[in-house]
Amino acid sequence: MDQHTDRPSRESFLQPEGFTFELTDIGDARRILDIESISQFDVATVVPPEHWKRLRRANLPTDRALTGRAIDWLLALPPKLRPQNLSFHFPRIVNALAEVWDEPQPCQAALDRLLGDGRRCRKGFPLAVHDELAALRDWAQMF
Repeated sequence: MDQHTDRPSRESFLQPEGFTFELTDIGDARRILDIESISQFDVATVVPPEHWKRLRRANLPTDRALTGRAIDWLLALPPKLRPQNLSFHFPRIVNALAEVWDEPQPCQAALDRLLGDGRRCRKGFPLAVHDELAALRDWAQMF
C-alpha cells in the first residue's frame, strides 16, 4: 500500500501474483483471434464446408421426415401450439423434441439449446420457427 493513500502502490501492480503463462505460437494466436473476430457472413470463407461435415453426425432417414412418435406428439399438442414451420423445415428437430417431451429437464435443456446461441456465427432459425420454439418452451415450463 502507498504510505499516503489507501490505494495499492504502483510496485504491487507490477509484481506477478498467481498469474501463469502458457507459451503460445504467435501465428496460432493470430489465427484464433482472426477466426473469432470475423462476422457470421465471412465464416464460410475461413472455415471450409468440409470442417462442418466432419463434425456433424451422419444423416438418418428421420432427418427428412416426421416419425410416428413425432406425429403423435404434434397431434397431442393444442392446435395453436403445433409448430408447423418447424415441422416443415426441420423435421429432425421435431423428432428429437418428441423423444424428450415427457422428460421435463431434458426437454427444457433441448429447447434452451435451440433458442440460445451456444455457437458463435450461427445464422439462427427463421423468425416463425424461433417463435414456435419459444411458445413450446413456454408451454413446457408450465408442466
